[in-house]
Amino acid sequence: MAHGSGTGDSAGVPWAGRALTAQPFPGDDGTADPALAAALADGDLTAITRAWAPTRALVPIVAVLGEEDEDAGLVAAQGDKSADMALVTLVGADQAKVLPVFTGVAALQTWNLKARPVPVEAARAAQAAVVEECPRIVIDPGSPVSVELPRPAVWAVAQGRDWLPPASDPDLLAGIAALLRAVPEVKAHRCEPDGAAGLVVVLGLPPGLDREQVRATTTRVGELLLTDQVVTERTDSVRLAVRSV
Repeated sequence: MAHGSGTGDSAGVPWAGRALTAQPFPGDDGTADPALAAALADGDLTAITRAWAPTRALVPIVAVLGEEDEDAGLVAAQGDKSADMALVTLVGADQAKVLPVFTGVAALQTWNLKARPVPVEAARAAQAAVVEECPRIVIDPGSPVSVELPRPAVWAVAQGRDWLPPASDPDLLAGIAALLRAVPEVKAHRCEPDGAAGLVVVLGLPPGLDREQVRATTTRVGELLLTDQVVTERTDSVRLAVRSV
């Protein structure tokens, strides 16, 4: 049986015009990156995100899922249901989709022996999560060091920038300060952390404002914050608090 010629492959498709893609992870033995493993063991979310961003991630794909797998919390990604193999997502407690990724083959096989690992750059995994409308990524689900990356961290990795918690993000804090300068009733403010990726903005208002004036001011501030692209990308939630100055 002929296996192709000098000008084409075994199916008769010409070689001309085709390029061979180099192995993106030469020498990869399927184990976890040591720096990432150390960060996961330490548990600091900022350090974990920073360590994960430059690594190779394993994204699981499985045969098109049946009812049994769907009942177990696995769903095929939208647009992949007609494929032989499909990217899978998890359903979180809040019913939002979560993309599972793994640091190594051992962690993936512990989670699901049927899953096939697809190695990709962490940034590409984050981009896939955004495309598939998965607000969060969970690293090594089911393992003792499993950690969930909040949406702002996923977006940061997808965009190739460093992620910091909102209350420590200088660009975000500067943007909020600029927005609040447009509201003359706000005489001072401070930003405090609220969970992993949320923010509490404490407004300092002058004494003597009645309830309607306070409500109007906080409504105006809320509108400014919730329509600002940097604020919406870099925080999971923003709450307002009021104090007198």
